[in-house]
Amino acid sequence: MAALAPASLPWLVLHDVRVRARGQQGTLTKAVLVLVLAILPLVVGTMLAWRWRGTAMLPVENLGQVAAAMAAMALVMLSSAYAHVLRMGRDRGELELLLSAPIPAARAIIMRTASINAMVALPFLLLTTPFFVASALFGHWPWLAGPLVVVAVALAATATALMIAAGLDRLMGPARARLAAQLTGVLLGASMFVLGQTPNFAPQWFAAHMGALYRPPTFPFDVPARALFGDPAALMAMLALAVLAARAAAELAASRLEAAPAPVVVSRQGQSARFGGSPLVVLFGKEWRLLRRDPELVAQIGQQLVFMVPIVALIFSGGTITPGRLAAAGVFVGGALASSLAWLVIAAEDAPDLIASAPVPAGQVLIAKLGAALVPPLLLVLAVAALVVVRQPLAAALMLPMALVSGLSTAALQYWTRQPMKRSAFRQRYRSSLMMALGEFIVLGSLAAATQLLLAGSLWVLAAFAVPGVLLAGVWWFRVRPDG
Repeated sequence: MAALAPASLPWLVLHDVRVRARGQQGTLTKAVLVLVLAILPLVVGTMLAWRWRGTAMLPVENLGQVAAAMAAMALVMLSSAYAHVLRMGRDRGELELLLSAPIPAARAIIMRTASINAMVALPFLLLTTPFFVASALFGHWPWLAGPLVVVAVALAATATALMIAAGLDRLMGPARARLAAQLTGVLLGASMFVLGQTPNFAPQWFAAHMGALYRPPTFPFDVPARALFGDPAALMAMLALAVLAARAAAELAASRLEAAPAPVVVSRQGQSARFGGSPLVVLFGKEWRLLRRDPELVAQIGQQLVFMVPIVALIFSGGTITPGRLAAAGVFVGGALASSLAWLVIAAEDAPDLIASAPVPAGQVLIAKLGAALVPPLLLVLAVAALVVVRQPLAAALMLPMALVSGLSTAALQYWTRQPMKRSAFRQRYRSSLMMALGEFIVLGSLAAATQLLLAGSLWVLAAFAVPGVLLAGVWWFRVRPDG
């Protein structure tokens, strides 16, 4: 950055990218991680370029596969752009600082948009650029258009994310729009995981549709793939799309930054506090209000559930979706969700001393917290049971009590091993204890297997129940005690 003029547009963009990439982990760890991850694309990209060295300049037979890969890339980019757009809408204090600086306001807005584009495109550029450069060295020089197309897709993804965010703001208001955007981002990420597990969930459907990847897509779905290989007309179309997307993104970013909500000052004169209800109801409502006020936390919970899709796919490894397997999957996912919520209401309590000093029995406090953690998973399992009851009522009837047992088991693990932490540490909650993560997985897997064995009438269900029983007994024996 020393070679750039301070406060110039490149200087501002590079500084913003560095700040966003640094996060809270420090620069040294990030630099080592980036260095290690950069070696793998370099080696793999060179090997793939060597393998493709004898193909045509425009491999028509591979356009379908490339188009599908680019569609998946665009979906991931859109999900990433959502997250950055939401942060941009919240950073009003940083915006006011930028706009008060002795630089043009347009430069600050363009900087913010350009930094989002860079953060969205950079991971894919690191992955694909070695392949395109090596391919050019092996004779496919038109393939150098590949990085330009990746940037163009990133620009279009950012503009699309800004348009959707602006539309949600107008339809639902800023607060609800934030939650909707967070959940939409989770769904976009989930779609990628589910798509990757399609061979397990529906192998016949997957095999039937794989043939489409070996046929060139029809116009205009083939334009991005053709542009990637340097087709002049397609490349010009993608570059024109990039220019339009960049301009639209700058205008949308300006309107979104101007509409970023300022801190609201509420006058409490003439207002009276509302009291009423039992302590159980008050504590239950308090936990739900905290969840509603933190849409990012809701999104993080959803992301962790998304990461369990490959594990749940093992239940469907035979390729057939049966009521018994759906019941087992519901028990597994319900217990995982209960574990996340139990950690939030127990280990991440913001005011433990205040609640401990309240004139409420500790058992009543625990019941309220467990209720707040168990209600959402049970509602989710109830929705799955409504689908299963038509085909096998016994599976639906068994799913709810087994999900309750699963949720209580994981919540008990969280309670017996609790360590006070901040809610912002939700992503890192398993890093401090690998044994806790492994134990939770064993409990969930055993109870999911027990659900299927109960439906099958097998005596092996006793062993499936014994495994989590022994594990829970061991954790209870070494549990955290109030006096220790």
